[in-house]
Amino acid sequence: MALADAVGALGVDLAACLLAFPVALFPMVNEVRFGGDPRITGAFLSALAVGGLLAALFSGAVTGIRRSGAVQLTAALSWGLAVAGFGLAGHLGAALVCLLVAGAADSISVIVRAALVQAETPDAYRGRVSSTELVAGIAGPELGNVRGGLVASLTSAPVALVTGGLAAAAVIGVIGARNRPLRDYRAPG
Repeated sequence: MALADAVGALGVDLAACLLAFPVALFPMVNEVRFGGDPRITGAFLSALAVGGLLAALFSGAVTGIRRSGAVQLTAALSWGLAVAGFGLAGHLGAALVCLLVAGAADSISVIVRAALVQAETPDAYRGRVSSTELVAGIAGPELGNVRGGLVASLTSAPVALVTGGLAAAAVIGVIGARNRPLRDYRAPG
């Protein structure tokens, strides 16, 4: 894997997390749109998790696709658009479907990125690359929650979700357009 591939793969994941992580905004969206019932906030969290779990159950089929870079880009782009859709959703059913899609897209993106990076990283660098992935996986969502909260405090939770989701999709689109090695990456085998 060329350096551009690795940087692009990690950049896609960071853009998705930093710009569109929605969890901190769930209580605010619930209050504004759905009356503040704590069970609805729990349903938001569960929908995201169920989508991720369903995608993980079928991850073998996804990781078997040779065009791993394109799969990661598509999944991350879908995450951003699903988060934006959640921000626009006025009906509870639509909001939950958006979160199911977002959870599935996130799992696919992370699974494919991890497989891609691990398959192509030379043994001498595997520990450092794994450490970078771990830090990005922990810090990215938390910093994304901070970003979401800051934007929501200046505007509203739905605006923070829509702008964050669309910004993530745009950045991921730029990475995909500019990083041909990632976009065209084919898994070995």
